[in-house]
Amino acid sequence: MIIALFGASGRLGQCVIEAATEAGHTLRLHYRAKPAEDVPEFSTVVVGRLDDPTAVREVLRGSDAAVVVLGHKPDARVPYIADATKLIVNTMKTLEQSRLLVVTGAMIGEQTGAVGFGMRLLGMATRSRSADGMMEDRDEQERRVKASRLDGWTVIKPPRLSDGPATDVDAGATQGVGLRSSVSRKALARFIVKELEAPQFKQQVAYVAGR
Repeated sequence: MIIALFGASGRLGQCVIEAATEAGHTLRLHYRAKPAEDVPEFSTVVVGRLDDPTAVREVLRGSDAAVVVLGHKPDARVPYIADATKLIVNTMKTLEQSRLLVVTGAMIGEQTGAVGFGMRLLGMATRSRSADGMMEDRDEQERRVKASRLDGWTVIKPPRLSDGPATDVDAGATQGVGLRSSVSRKALARFIVKELEAPQFKQQVAYVAGR
């Protein structure tokens, strides 16, 4: 499988690269600057802005699926993730591609009964303290994916991410997540690769928590 990955330089992105490479997949990696780290042999690196249609199209070219694990950098001055995701979705449509996995977060977007009361309160408190629009940008990202009309989208919503080992996870639309819930980046990356290989959550939201 050829996987287009947006967010390759982040910690989760690096774990996805590792998991996908171990599973024998080929990667097309997007970076906003030349990567400082080594990339796997046979991977394709595309350097460019996330608002550059040519760069986004080159990452997606020839891929079987796209994975978006973008996160706002600490020095980010304006929200950009929703617009970048919209460009990715629109480009996939022009290329007649449909399989898209997007990682948001348990406190992002619509809050279902899967999200514990404590985490809901934390989400509301975080929003009230934030004036930069970053969480709202992630909300909009999720809305755009759900409204994309791609028949292969999946939104993955983890709770707190950790740097632990790749343990097993529980996942599903009703999988409970609370203040004590967490999942390691390595475990989440392995789940992403498995979902690409054997889809269970097309056109669905999947909460993911470590065991």
